Amino acid sequence: MKFLITACIGIFIIINIIFLTVLFYPVPDALRSLTSYDTIKIYDRNNELLYEILDEETGRASFIPFEEIPQHLRDAFISIEDKNFYEHSGIDLRAILRAVWQNVSSGEIVSGGSTITQQVVRNVIGVGKKRTFTQKIKESILALKISKLLSKDEVFEVYMNSIYFGGLAYGIESASWQYFNKSAENLDLAELAFLAGLPQAPNRYYPFSNFDAAKRRQTEVLKAMLDDNKITQEDYKSATDEKIQLHRQKVAKKAPHFVDFVLQSLHEMSADMPKKIVTTLDLGMQERTETILQSDLTFLAKYNIENAAAVILDAKTGDIFTMIGSADYDNTSIQGEVNVTTSLRQPGSSIKPLVYAAAIEKGWKADTIITDEPIQFETEEGLPYSPKNYDLSYRGDVTLAEALAQSLNVPAVKTLNYVGIPSFLQVAKSFGITTFTESPEHYGLSLALGSAEVKLLELANAYSTFPNGGKRAQIRYLESDEPVSELDVIEPSTAQLISAILSNNNLRMPSFGEENPLKFTFPVAAKTGTTRNFRDNWTIGFTDDYVVGVWVGNARGEFMEGVSGISGAAPIFYKIMNMLHETTGTVLTVGQDVKLNVQTGNANPTNPESGQSIAHFQDDGQSDVQSAQQPTDQFRIITPFANDLYLFDQNKPAGYQKIKLEASEAAKWYVDDKSVGEGQSVLWELVRGLHQIKAVSENNEERKVDINVR
Repeated sequence: MKFLITACIGIFIIINIIFLTVLFYPVPDALRSLTSYDTIKIYDRNNELLYEILDEETGRASFIPFEEIPQHLRDAFISIEDKNFYEHSGIDLRAILRAVWQNVSSGEIVSGGSTITQQVVRNVIGVGKKRTFTQKIKESILALKISKLLSKDEVFEVYMNSIYFGGLAYGIESASWQYFNKSAENLDLAELAFLAGLPQAPNRYYPFSNFDAAKRRQTEVLKAMLDDNKITQEDYKSATDEKIQLHRQKVAKKAPHFVDFVLQSLHEMSADMPKKIVTTLDLGMQERTETILQSDLTFLAKYNIENAAAVILDAKTGDIFTMIGSADYDNTSIQGEVNVTTSLRQPGSSIKPLVYAAAIEKGWKADTIITDEPIQFETEEGLPYSPKNYDLSYRGDVTLAEALAQSLNVPAVKTLNYVGIPSFLQVAKSFGITTFTESPEHYGLSLALGSAEVKLLELANAYSTFPNGGKRAQIRYLESDEPVSELDVIEPSTAQLISAILSNNNLRMPSFGEENPLKFTFPVAAKTGTTRNFRDNWTIGFTDDYVVGVWVGNARGEFMEGVSGISGAAPIFYKIMNMLHETTGTVLTVGQDVKLNVQTGNANPTNPESGQSIAHFQDDGQSDVQSAQQPTDQFRIITPFANDLYLFDQNKPAGYQKIKLEASEAAKWYVDDKSVGEGQSVLWELVRGLHQIKAVSENNEERKVDINVR
């Protein structure tokens, strides 16, 4: 009896504490103006208007009063989101207990048991967006508070006018015009159920990129309505069978992918959405970059390339100056609304600077020798893995600097094998890569060649570590946010060395030729990347002030026609960097005083008199120490590049379609082992097919490249 009395007193005290907490809990300003729907304006860093969230495009206000919300629409949301909305006092104890059980079972917040009232707290005020127990308690208290201040119909009205449907549509009326080009009062059952399913996960169910998922969610909504006796079986079948006809509304906004990125980011993490949002974007820089992309894509179209993306970041602060997510935001045929800068794509060789930085952190140097040769590794599954270079040739002993600058695959894989995949995953995380989320056993050594997906925005920002002396800037998109302190990632000497290698055209030359698209008249560091089967094409680089990332390809993943990073993304990168140099005078000084003490060509570790101690990488992943002289072999084919693709024009007469074959010195030239001339350069008339170009020097040294003529 005594225990029962004590328990009752305890429960009474807890109830009073909850009552007093609700009674005296301060009301946030956002709660005092729940029925205020001012427009939201988004500006660039110079106060140029990028976008205003209103329905000027449709001539209709986005606000819809409760009385004009169709009954079926109310039923749909209540059935799928909060069946007991009109019975509970703002929180649903049964739903909470169910969520508590799920959360305790999983050891983390996986379910919130949120009512419509709690969602109003989360969406309008921002409390509860972070899935913590403290936030859930605050959310529940404010939900109880709202229930005392507003009637159920008023709460539902606020909910319907504030909920986010994706695609910049806030509120049911905006969503109705956004997706169906009609007012909410004119939606049929299939359409309103389709919209009712989107708010649970606007990105996952975004219909223009994930239509099938959105359609499955619509079926869930209709099933919930059927179970609640809000519709008949005939209604259910008719609505599920109806073909959804979406309308893509063109919205007049500048830098549309960036605007979407900002709004989605604020929606996910901010409290009350500010009415004036000043961003870090530089609209002038954005528009100049857009012009460059459009111009180059006209040329690249013949290689089955229809899309491109680019970002420009402040190397010091991480500010986003430019974000172009696709070539044409409104072009559905190329999935233009997909923001490739924040999408998952394979980076190819553009990941290699991070791999080599990890090795340098473990003691390797610019002149560490790595043997470029045929080699076979064994995967976790016991299968053989034999990496190959881009041009299917091998160079013997090369220095680390040469291997990185020339983007050799075999040395990169050996380097990752030395670093170790677990260690590299930690390094990549410190560089700001958030997409390597699997266990180390999931990844193979092909990780060094960019087999695991990353985001262009994150990888570009990772490169900011190099001009910043080993400190990584953190991405910023709002001018109102204070720049976050830079994060220590690697030693300053490592950052300077990587910068020196990536900006040295002499090191790059044997693989890419002397006159390649990354040869600038001022210091710039850059690295290209091409994925297997030519799906993705990257170039990322930097000066002291800017990091520029460029991607070209097809958002749906169709193959390009044999275009590599040096011939696809690099020319765009070159023009963007020149634009930045001409407008701001930007150059790279970091790493320019580093003496690499290496020459181009193949290292020849045979001279015991050189006295230089370097590490020679063996097949077993261990190092031994031996002496070597500097490389002296300079003979090479300057043009064409390995695996170049040439398109034969039938409209031109014979004899007018020739390419120049050029070497670093006089040579005898052969195409498919047939002599075509002698000299440092000769002209060869194009013939359709796969061809091997061979140059033989006066010392009988041979160099070969394969090309394709179509």
